[in-house]
Amino acid sequence: MTTRLERYARSRVCNLAVAAAFVAANVLGYRYGGGTEFVQEWGGSLAAIIATAFLVWKTLGYWAWMMVNAALWVALFFHQGLPMMAWLQLSFLLFCFYGAVQWTLVRYRIGFDPRVRSDVVGCVIAAAVFAYSVYAYRNMPGYTGTVWWALEAGSVVAAIAAIWFDAFRYKANWIAWTVSNLAGWPLYYHTRLWGVFAATFVYQAINVVGYVHWEREERLLRAVTPELVVGAKHAEAAA
Repeated sequence: MTTRLERYARSRVCNLAVAAAFVAANVLGYRYGGGTEFVQEWGGSLAAIIATAFLVWKTLGYWAWMMVNAALWVALFFHQGLPMMAWLQLSFLLFCFYGAVQWTLVRYRIGFDPRVRSDVVGCVIAAAVFAYSVYAYRNMPGYTGTVWWALEAGSVVAAIAAIWFDAFRYKANWIAWTVSNLAGWPLYYHTRLWGVFAATFVYQAINVVGYVHWEREERLLRAVTPELVVGAKHAEAAA
């Protein structure tokens, strides 16, 4: 079924229709559901769901919708007193731009290859985000060491790993996103972020579908063209 749906995920008309529906939902939500706060929370959550759906088929729309999600959640998390989650969204904006470029340069290969310059750049960016997270979380008076601190830190670290896996098409990304969701669920419930809380259940279900689809697709790629799965092609070596 996921294979049959792929043509819609790659259709320009379908992508435009999804974008139009997203804008319409947020306009209505802004007008009748709570203004800016609705757009930040529920709009950002809807963008995350759309992004996760596009990730199943590895389309560039995934990175575009992740940018929309990150932009909306930056303000939301700052407002809710979750500064590290907010800064994480800002770093995601940078990494999403990188991910889109990486998928454009490397169209099929799965995995990191140190011989490819663009791969190395992605690792440097991800390492910098991780290092900043460790630095930021190490000493937050009144917060460091609490259960909520541990959940937030765990969700952040897992999300960093997940988006790095995304960039290199590792199916472990679905597992890392699951870990991030599990850490985030009690945190979102505690802070009454109902839009984010509800959305995680939806894209967690998509996580399962995505893992199964990527596993099946990876087996087919290995059987037909192993070089697309392991190592870099000569044409990518200069990327």
